[in-house]
Amino acid sequence: MADRSRREKKSKLDKLAEYKRAREGGGRVRKEEEADIYDEVTEDQYRSIVRGRLQKDDFVEDDGVGGYVDNGLEEDWGGADEDEEDSDEEVERKKKGKAKSKAKAKAPVRPPPVKPSISAYRPVVSKEQESDFMASLLGELDAIPVDLPPPIPKSRKRKPSPYRTSHSYADTSSDGPIEMNDPSSDDLSFSPQKKIKTNGGDMTPAVEHLSHLAVQSGSEDFDTSGYDDIDMDSFMADDLDIDADDAMQIDEKKEVKKEESTEQAWLSVYDSLTVSAPEDVLGPLSTSSSTQSTTISALEPDGSLCFFWLEYLENEGHLYFVGKLKDKVTNAWVSCCITVENMQRNVFVLPRTKPDEFGEVPDLQDVYNDVDMLRKKTGIKSWKAKFVKRNYAFGEADVPREETQWLKVVYGFNEPQLPMTDANPSPNIARIFGTNTTAFELLALKRTIMGPCWLQIKNPKIENKSFSWCKFEATVSDPKDINPFAETDQTAPKDTPPLTVMSLSVRTIVNHHENKREVVCVTARTWHNMLIDDPKPPEELPCTVHTVVRPLVKFPPNFETQAMANGKGTMSAVKNERMLLNSLLNAMYRADPDVIVGHDFLGASLDVLLHRMRELKADHWSRLGRFRRSKWPSIGKQGSNLKFLSGRMLCDLASDGARTMISSTTWSLTEMCKTHLKLNRQDIEPDDTAGYFDGSVSSPERLLMFVRHCELDAHYHMAIASKVQILALTKQLTNLAGNSWNKTLNGGRAERNEYILLHEFHRLKYICPDKTWGKKSKPEPEVEDEETGKMTKKKRDKYKGGLVFEPKRGLWDKYILVMDFNSLYPSIIQEYNIDFTTVNVDEEVNEDGEEKIAEPPSSSVPQGVLPRLIATLVSRRRVVKSLMKDRSISPATLMQYDIRQQALKLTANSMYGCLGFEYSRFYARPLAALTTFKGREILTHTRELAESLELDVVYGDTDSVFVNTNVNELDKALKISNDFKRAVNEQYKLLEIDLDGIFQRLLLLQKKKYAAIKVEDGTRTSTEIKGLDMKRREYCSLSKNVSQYVLDQILSGDATEDVVQHIHDYLTNVGQNVREGKVKLEEFIVHKRLGKNPEDYPDIKSQPHVQVALRMKLRGGDARHGDVIPYVFCLSEGEETAKTAQADRAKHPEEFKKAGAELKLDFEHYLGHQVLPPIERLCEPIEGTDRARLAECLGLDPARYRTSSAISSDEPTFSSLDSQMSDSERFKDADAFIVRCRSCRGELPFASIHDRDRSILLPDGPACPACRGKISTGSLQMQLETQIRQHISKYYEGWTVCEDPTCGHRTRKMGVWGRRCLKQGCKGKVTFEYSDAQLYNQLRFYASLFNAEKAVKATVGSAHTDAVNAVISNNLGLLQAMTACVERYLDQSARRWVELSTIFSFMKV
Repeated sequence: MADRSRREKKSKLDKLAEYKRAREGGGRVRKEEEADIYDEVTEDQYRSIVRGRLQKDDFVEDDGVGGYVDNGLEEDWGGADEDEEDSDEEVERKKKGKAKSKAKAKAPVRPPPVKPSISAYRPVVSKEQESDFMASLLGELDAIPVDLPPPIPKSRKRKPSPYRTSHSYADTSSDGPIEMNDPSSDDLSFSPQKKIKTNGGDMTPAVEHLSHLAVQSGSEDFDTSGYDDIDMDSFMADDLDIDADDAMQIDEKKEVKKEESTEQAWLSVYDSLTVSAPEDVLGPLSTSSSTQSTTISALEPDGSLCFFWLEYLENEGHLYFVGKLKDKVTNAWVSCCITVENMQRNVFVLPRTKPDEFGEVPDLQDVYNDVDMLRKKTGIKSWKAKFVKRNYAFGEADVPREETQWLKVVYGFNEPQLPMTDANPSPNIARIFGTNTTAFELLALKRTIMGPCWLQIKNPKIENKSFSWCKFEATVSDPKDINPFAETDQTAPKDTPPLTVMSLSVRTIVNHHENKREVVCVTARTWHNMLIDDPKPPEELPCTVHTVVRPLVKFPPNFETQAMANGKGTMSAVKNERMLLNSLLNAMYRADPDVIVGHDFLGASLDVLLHRMRELKADHWSRLGRFRRSKWPSIGKQGSNLKFLSGRMLCDLASDGARTMISSTTWSLTEMCKTHLKLNRQDIEPDDTAGYFDGSVSSPERLLMFVRHCELDAHYHMAIASKVQILALTKQLTNLAGNSWNKTLNGGRAERNEYILLHEFHRLKYICPDKTWGKKSKPEPEVEDEETGKMTKKKRDKYKGGLVFEPKRGLWDKYILVMDFNSLYPSIIQEYNIDFTTVNVDEEVNEDGEEKIAEPPSSSVPQGVLPRLIATLVSRRRVVKSLMKDRSISPATLMQYDIRQQALKLTANSMYGCLGFEYSRFYARPLAALTTFKGREILTHTRELAESLELDVVYGDTDSVFVNTNVNELDKALKISNDFKRAVNEQYKLLEIDLDGIFQRLLLLQKKKYAAIKVEDGTRTSTEIKGLDMKRREYCSLSKNVSQYVLDQILSGDATEDVVQHIHDYLTNVGQNVREGKVKLEEFIVHKRLGKNPEDYPDIKSQPHVQVALRMKLRGGDARHGDVIPYVFCLSEGEETAKTAQADRAKHPEEFKKAGAELKLDFEHYLGHQVLPPIERLCEPIEGTDRARLAECLGLDPARYRTSSAISSDEPTFSSLDSQMSDSERFKDADAFIVRCRSCRGELPFASIHDRDRSILLPDGPACPACRGKISTGSLQMQLETQIRQHISKYYEGWTVCEDPTCGHRTRKMGVWGRRCLKQGCKGKVTFEYSDAQLYNQLRFYASLFNAEKAVKATVGSAHTDAVNAVISNNLGLLQAMTACVERYLDQSARRWVELSTIFSFMKV
């Protein structure tokens, strides 16, 4: 071996020398060297090498099943001829290659793609979960009873091997058959000399040997019959792929009956739906849009074109309107795209009016020259300009409010945009407005286009640029040729054309190997020619259904056959995801929907569709919208990709716009189906999706059920949208505002207010403020820091809102009048003529630096824009409501009138909002402050008027007052309300107060928190609840139900003693039922809304809903800002209820169900934190009960809740001096000193020395009363030391709790406002949960336990005097040692010392 290494070293040196010679110019000579490839060894050396190989256990290339086990033997593997032939071919190729000039390197062959595995779509099993599963499995094995048979006598006769008696399979392993009963079996399997050669074909794998071997232990009496039913193959699964689905197969069989009843409920709804054949509506698919436009006859006899516009798009200076028109030949409604060319920007330039440093004011020519210089600098080639007179009234200090000359600059949208400027862009220009105004806004304002309506186009040019996927395309060159029909035109079309509405339901799954979400199933349910004002529900209207599903690995047997035989639409089974996406896009192109309806489509489904289409390169991906695109634009963050649907409107039931119109708690599809459709929808968890696509099952029914569930969800989307009339209502709102219908559908309330003002101010020749995105309308003012002297930005305080009177708390049993001002803020705007044009909107401050409230205009000032707009809306609503009183109108017409009056009301009431919204285009803080100031003033005057009429106002809030009539007769209460109403309304011209309700009994707890029995029609009553805990999402149904019962008892009018007794009895039963598991899981679910995306929370560990949301996202679910997360509080096996935060113990209800017996509900937490606090606050004004008594009824420890309730800071607190208190009163909240016996492990409290019945201190020393074992002094000292340190640690944790019982916010954070609560919306103060006074009191309590002097005084005159003296005298050393232990910590407390030098430092001698 050494010779070989020397030869290699010498060879390398020779080659290096040869390379040097070649570099210096010498030639290279090819030498044919015959190097020794193999080492020559002796026979003994070779045996030692083989022996060394055999001693290495890890020389195994495979597991012995499909590969081989190399044990160092020389064997004839066969197949040598094949190798030799290959080598001959290789030599022949080399010879041919020498004849060629240069042979190109052959490209490496790519390995075949890895076949998909269903395990990639199952949740990854962690090591902890796997170990828990194996432990539970082995625990079940241990639990199997083993019946031991009588011992079998030993026999010397050799038994036949079970391996040899089995002929059902052959052995294909390389190590051959093994005979376990042969004494030399070890040699057979491992000795080189006795290796059995096998050259046969079919052989039994070694893995199967193990399942047939009768392995015995050292004990002959051990019986393995108890393990006969165990499938050992399950432990040898490939890659240890242990499935939750596989593990739960037994449980699934037990729940078959329960699932069947649930399935029948929703499947019956599925079977009841009527579905049309797809070809009935869609017709044949044309090859291109160019042929369609030429065959569609749409022009009027005069050559004009009429169409109903729905949506728009701006692109590269052109404006595209998408809508519907009617084919004159076929009378079919088709989609159209109208291109508006030659759009012109309108920019207004304000000349500088103030003199410069030389005292000169620029003339008009100077301004014109500056604009010319600016447009050349920007690169604008073609432009026009002229001076016009315009007004401005929006609070810019350097812009005059009176009518002024402005330079109007007009240039094309295809030219570069002039820069927006707040500062002077040139010496002669003060301001520039309108640089970023959109083409749609300009056209809508100039042509007075008020939302979706019929438009008439003169001189249209029908051409097919194939810019869109619409059936008809035309172009208009002059924007002035497009106009809405006049309202007085009797020949103009009025009705909204029928629309094509598609409801999309998308199912996705997480590929855990690639960490991506993939699409597995999509349903498109389409309603053609649907009238949005039709009151018919969607199940009564014809529709087409197209469902596409793809496998994860393969479909179950006969799935494709049954899918084709589906009678509820077209169900297509495709091979892969790309085909699924292409099929969806083709279906959308054929149906050409105007509206897409979905649930959480924009937030979740669309995001997945876009990423998968881009990655898989789907054909014609732009068919999602109506405009053709070839290049992919950038995909924005989740929920911001509405641009990909351009040309189609989106009605997302989970969007912000829909949530304002749909009343719900969580806005989940399941809940909305239950509340609005009265149907129970079955949920399918994301984790279970892979189980439905398991291709190894024998029946396709499970996957078919999954697909039907997807199809039914598409129906639910449309049914809910139809139930709340979301399309009809949003259209009416858009027509009132004059904006885009799609923006209204997706939460554009601020934009609606802006557009209604834009239209009005444009009509009056006012220049409007520019639109800014992502910036505040007003910059934060800079103030000087007193310490550093630097200028820093200070956040301005929000102006004061409505006035809320301090409530007179308690239970009121006389009639209470609720007098409410009708639309207070809109009425104030009309009453005092508050408007941009009538009130100075420049912000001013008074002498104290506070914001100065603007003065309302005088009565001689003409009516402003805002008051006139609101008055018009109110009068129109009155007209519509009068029409609704006609009993002869049809239900459909009545529904249309109702939708119209709702839209008018919402628009009028929202006009004030644009004034106070900081990011609004028309933000006017002075106007908003003046409006709320007048509201507070009016409410104060109303209370004074009531008091002058000898009426008692018990509460008031913003626009209403609660007046106590002090009468028990209803007719007298009504007479008082009429007199009061007349007296108030006489004070104002437009403001009106009216009777909103009469309360028979009122429980008034706090501001904005009350409950009452409301009189409906003299005989019928109802319960009205405002702001109580039972109305909040973060309390479970159990808490709400208990609170409702307690509230009903309080408001029942029964005697107080009976009410208290009923409440106590009910709470006792509730506590028992909860602990006995008689309450359903649904009663314990808590809901909480995400205020931001779960990843953005800084304190994730203390937020239970955030932790649950993050786990939902890991499982493939969706959780983002605005979502409501359900969860329950659980305990693992062996855990106990914690007094601290429970965030880490919150689980999703589906997580809890899947965990089975591993988790149990934390009943103590629910009773102590969910049930007790709300009922404690309800019972606060009721005598005869308190917090501790209520806790005791629930089965909780009353000592923990025997604390005085928080007292308001404005009420004085009186208490006796500490020296006058007894020890029982002083130490009532202190924790006992718990002593643990080392002998019996028992725990017991250390009672005072004078308490001879409970004290463990005996004359011969401390002893355990249970086992009579002695407790040493050292043990007592260490236990006392430990418990003292625990209390000190608790104090230094620094937890603070809000004093407001309705808040109860608990945190360790400290805000800059000191004691103010950090919870948003709470104005309470925080106190330390464990204060220094409590710690000091605890230490004093410990010291009192070992105070001999106190013990003697406590027993003076009693029969225990002698016994106490004997105990003290015999244990004096122990008492002194224990006292010294406590005193050491007491001496460190500042509460024990008084620094006289500090107190009397002001005195000088």
